[in-house]
Amino acid sequence: MELEGTRFQVITQLIKQKIIQLEFDNSDKKLMEIEKDRAEKDERIRKLTESLDLDERQEWIEYHRTQGTKYYQKQLYEKALIEYYLSILAFNNTSIWRSFGVQLINNIQLNLEYLKKPATMELLEFVLYIDPCNIKAYFKLGKCYSNNGNYQTALQNFQQGEKLCIQAQDKDNLQDFQKQISECRRYISQNRY
Repeated sequence: MELEGTRFQVITQLIKQKIIQLEFDNSDKKLMEIEKDRAEKDERIRKLTESLDLDERQEWIEYHRTQGTKYYQKQLYEKALIEYYLSILAFNNTSIWRSFGVQLINNIQLNLEYLKKPATMELLEFVLYIDPCNIKAYFKLGKCYSNNGNYQTALQNFQQGEKLCIQAQDKDNLQDFQKQISECRRYISQNRY
């Protein structure tokens, strides 16, 4: 399965919008000024990384991922988010996305949750597009749908996660999925006329 470049762009744009939103919420700057600054910074990073060979690019990604983790451990979630984003800006092909993408997207989701800017459904769907066996993404996506009152879609995500838990013999997560499945079925049956 080959990942399309447009899908990379969409997920990068989603993360960029979250960063812009955070800066706007914590700044007196105008939104257009923040967006312009971010676009200029991103362009400088892209120009800097486009000439890197694969090893140098992976080194760049690993450096910023590690910096993000250090900031996360210090509970500096916004700084961690920006470091993870800098890693993603260096992604230029499917193999890099497969090697680093899922871990970085999971790290980004976690930081967004701590910053009270929860991951979007698009972000979670992208994780599942790259890694269709990601149990945590099924759970989080199911919770998103459930919280929005879309219990049928939530149920499908929880059932898929349950199936993966059974295959992986993951009894701890299995119980969480089964609880959510029961809740979804209860809501669905209550709302039938």
